[in-house]
Amino acid sequence: MTAATIILMLSHACVSAETSVLFIGNSFTYGYGSATKYYRSDSVTDLNNEGIGGVPALFKSFTEQAALDYDVYLETRSASALDFHLDNKLAVIGTQPWDQVVMHGFSTLDSNKPNNPSLLVETTVKMSTFLQALNPKVEVYLTATWSRADLIYQADRHWSDTPIEKMALDVRAGYNKAQQQLPQLKP
Repeated sequence: MTAATIILMLSHACVSAETSVLFIGNSFTYGYGSATKYYRSDSVTDLNNEGIGGVPALFKSFTEQAALDYDVYLETRSASALDFHLDNKLAVIGTQPWDQVVMHGFSTLDSNKPNNPSLLVETTVKMSTFLQALNPKVEVYLTATWSRADLIYQADRHWSDTPIEKMALDVRAGYNKAQQQLPQLKP
């Protein structure tokens, strides 16, 4: 074997995917209570080493079917918002300059103040700023969560006795406020 052959083999072994994507979120990202949570966990990199596949693994499967070259990562924590990831996971999130990041906050916008978007807006700005320091060209996608039946159909909850779409519209409005603070966020 020649030196040129060895160099060529090693260069192919070290080649990474064309695009790196990181998902930051909670149980909405990994599908708590469903088989999706561990779906194809070997196809993605769980930065917390919990063996989670979830939506990121579904995304990875779609990219493979479309013959796209993506390295897919996730950093998730149940019942958390972006403030948790900012306070506890920046060392993990900051391991590389991501090409794309898909993230979301808590399902009620703020776990202590349901329907108050202030924390989501603040933490979205902080996380986006952190990610842009790693890679000024990073594309950040902020995805809104959806209505939760337990907060609508059970008594004494913030959205009790309202139409289910009310919570969806309130949450979407909060994400729109975060989008207004950072026009570079991808819709």
